Amino acid sequence: MEKKYLLMPVVLIMFIASCSFTKVEQGQNGLEDQEVMSSEVTLSEPKAELSRTLVIYSGRKESLVSEIISEFVHTSGVKVDVRYANSAELSGTLILEGMNSPADIFFSQDPINLGKVAKEGLFDQLPLNILENVPNWAIDKNNYWVGTSGRSRSLVIDVRDVEESELPNDIYGLADEKFRNRLGLAPTNSSFIAMVACMIELDGEEKVLNWLTKINGLGYGEYPNNSPQVASVAAGELDIGMINHYYTLRILAENGDEPIKNVYLDDGCGAMVMPAGIGILSSSQNKPEALAFIEFLHSKSVQEIFTNKIYEFPLVVGIQPNALLPDINSLNTPPNLDWSALSFWQEKAVELIVQAGF
Repeated sequence: MEKKYLLMPVVLIMFIASCSFTKVEQGQNGLEDQEVMSSEVTLSEPKAELSRTLVIYSGRKESLVSEIISEFVHTSGVKVDVRYANSAELSGTLILEGMNSPADIFFSQDPINLGKVAKEGLFDQLPLNILENVPNWAIDKNNYWVGTSGRSRSLVIDVRDVEESELPNDIYGLADEKFRNRLGLAPTNSSFIAMVACMIELDGEEKVLNWLTKINGLGYGEYPNNSPQVASVAAGELDIGMINHYYTLRILAENGDEPIKNVYLDDGCGAMVMPAGIGILSSSQNKPEALAFIEFLHSKSVQEIFTNKIYEFPLVVGIQPNALLPDINSLNTPPNLDWSALSFWQEKAVELIVQAGF
């Protein structure tokens, strides 16, 4: 089968772009074992007058979470303004706005950008009753943010043209001549950048730059994000895409006959499991409402939405994962990843991606 590839160079720009606001009014319809934290922390006192309009900066796509946010409005009576944009753009905006930010909450698709905001001292620490809802690997080490759901890096393959036996054990093995003109990736996507930051943390800059340069030299399909990679694989235009796992599962849930499959690598950052997560800004005037929103995200009904409609891993104990998901304990994510360290390496990851010619 002849393959078609998009070989367009991309200038990697990560910061402040225009973002959209969505106002959600009251009454709108819509929708492992854990280690318990040993010491409780408390939020700083909110300002006296509450606007009762909760402002959420959401790096999670509107198509994924708008139903959840609308249900929170419906059940809580709290009005919400949502600013949707890329998580990297929003973390940059929050850092520029500092203590003058109108945001109450930062809801990020990845822990790297949460770590950037935490590093600037812009989050309040979260209380024990919130933190103990999820496993320790999905909590900031200083308690500034907490996970809401989990996602794994994976490969999506065209089962008509790719044998699992030819795939490598780790992400570095993709830099092989046998994969020339067969790979797809999204070099500007936050999750890809997070994976590269993980690689730098574990393996050093030189090895990672060498890998990126070899991948670029093989010829690759370049995509803006994960979804079009999966679509191209299903259409027979791409053999292998580097994605987050749930994009494939959403298509298979609609049509189980699609000739695509996720493959979870055996080792390294190409198999990393990352939490999407959330933190409360220290400057927030609506901290009780912000806490209520986080508790809502940890509720049984919302965790079931994450796993049964978005096909992410639920983080709260007792929630049955969707049958399409692998056992999260079977995934060989690097142990004891320091999300704060990965946020430190994000800028270097972008630099190396550009240096490699993407």
